[in-house]
Amino acid sequence: MHELAALLAAENERLLLHIHDLAEDGRPENALHLASSRALYPSGPRVHYAFLNRRDRDCFLDAGLSESRAHLLPNPVDARSQASVEASAAPILLYPVRGIRRKNLGEFLLLAALAPHGTRGAVTRAPRNPEARSIHDGWQRFARECGIDVGFDVVGRVEPVAHAGSGFESWCDHATHFVSTSVSEGFGMVFPESIACGKPLLGRKLPHLDADHAAHGIRFPGLYDRLLVPAGWVDPAILGYCLHDAAGRLWSAWRREAPAAGVIHARLERGGMLDFGNLPEVLQQRVIRKALEPGMKSRPMVGHGGNTEPAAAWLVENLARRAPAATPGHLTPHAPAVYQKSLIRIYQGIQREAAVGTGVLDSGKILDSCLTPGRFHFLTSPAPARRPPPDFHSFRAIIFDIYGTLLTAPSGGVRPDAAADPALREIISRFGHHPPDSPSSELHAAVMRHHAESAVPCPEIDLRGTWREVLSLPPETDTTALVIETEAAWHPARLMPGAALTVQSLAAAGIPLGLLSNAQCNTLPSLAGLTKSFADDLLILSYQHGVAKPSPVLFQLLAARLAARGIMPDETLYIGNDPLHDIDPAVSCGFQTALFTGDPDSLRAGACFPDYEIRAWPA
Repeated sequence: MHELAALLAAENERLLLHIHDLAEDGRPENALHLASSRALYPSGPRVHYAFLNRRDRDCFLDAGLSESRAHLLPNPVDARSQASVEASAAPILLYPVRGIRRKNLGEFLLLAALAPHGTRGAVTRAPRNPEARSIHDGWQRFARECGIDVGFDVVGRVEPVAHAGSGFESWCDHATHFVSTSVSEGFGMVFPESIACGKPLLGRKLPHLDADHAAHGIRFPGLYDRLLVPAGWVDPAILGYCLHDAAGRLWSAWRREAPAAGVIHARLERGGMLDFGNLPEVLQQRVIRKALEPGMKSRPMVGHGGNTEPAAAWLVENLARRAPAATPGHLTPHAPAVYQKSLIRIYQGIQREAAVGTGVLDSGKILDSCLTPGRFHFLTSPAPARRPPPDFHSFRAIIFDIYGTLLTAPSGGVRPDAAADPALREIISRFGHHPPDSPSSELHAAVMRHHAESAVPCPEIDLRGTWREVLSLPPETDTTALVIETEAAWHPARLMPGAALTVQSLAAAGIPLGLLSNAQCNTLPSLAGLTKSFADDLLILSYQHGVAKPSPVLFQLLAARLAARGIMPDETLYIGNDPLHDIDPAVSCGFQTALFTGDPDSLRAGACFPDYEIRAWPA
């Protein structure tokens, strides 16, 4: 389209180019499409530009655009009927957007995690772009696994309250607050929409939009400048790696040399705190998990107007405020009728322009104004690239996780499960024991008790002993067969497609293979004949050692056993499906890693930095 605009301008056609989203402003994926353009931004009396905000307009003025041909033309907003919500209703935080990366979904989840008990959140739509959808779906899995009450892609699928309907209007009516945590907006429709719907707005302030709103007398008291978390919650090595990678790929996309990472890093940390919104997803997820630990919810802070206060307390205060920031009358400058008059006035002005020579604006200056260390943001930089598949034969040893990697099985583990209890009671009775009314609940309580009494981090139980305790059996009773049968009924496992062929071919090639997994005595029988492909000294199962992943103890033990074979961790590939329990501890112990993503139901939430990605086992 930019080539067409340049051609029309050269022919002295009358043009109004309405710039909504600058490619230079955090859209590096468009750089390649624009690289060959010699007249990206044509200039001339008959070429006028319209902008959504003053910041973008000023950028073009600095690049040589005449003020008479630079128009501020914000999007029209139509006030709608406003539905009131009872003051006593539990808060519903609505983020009325498509959940693309720059909308900063991690920050929305952190706010929901810090909010008072009973608060619900919802993101209205999922992205259509497959790459953006995968990031959105990753946050959805993460929220579910962390127990954060936020719904995703709710419109048309989920009702805000019973019998209310699941349409967009229903969600707007029943929300108590609108939220925006976006890190970059051209116009920011959520801001005026909150006024149009009569809802208070919470979230992140964007300075350039705040100035435009203030010009119309609109203030949003529920916005903060920064959402701060302790720098000690962030691994500096990971932050440094992410910064070097993201900045390098951002500047190189525009064929520019990236500034020193230290220049950008100095802007990220202030007084031992980091702004959560400008962290990469991998670190946002770690911070959220940290904030969910006992006693940690008081640590994140909001900064606004030069002051800071605990984010949890700030949320309590602002969620109690149900009045909108402004009235629909404040939206008069954005009314469709006003927009129509402005557009007609601009068109009439272009009609009067004489046909004289055309030129081009200095696109380099436009890029310079956007591509600065001060405007760097992880979420408007290129997303981390997908990793290549490994060359298995380049490693001296390969170690596998089991569940979610070689085996697929129902998630949930040991938990109260009324649906499973009848089958468990029948199996226990068949073994000649007296079953409790709810075997699953009794087993779960025993596991929790042992975990609470353990003196080691990441403790693991042996189900054989736990069942003896639940069934009041003598210590010498062998419950191995009982565990195998109850687990086969409760958590039936099957091999991942292609896994057996892969393992057998690698074993036939003479590569030492092993297993390191959270497992019980039934796990190896679940692998059937595949077990003989693994070396006995490289079988490390959590129940045998009383400790579970992500403890580094198991990986340190693996490193010692490999050393006895003369093999180093960096010569070994560890493969797993869980970023936080497989990849991170393996990386910390020096292993090369591959994340298995071939089964969406087994892939665990979390961002990580594996060396490789395995999207399917070769068939």
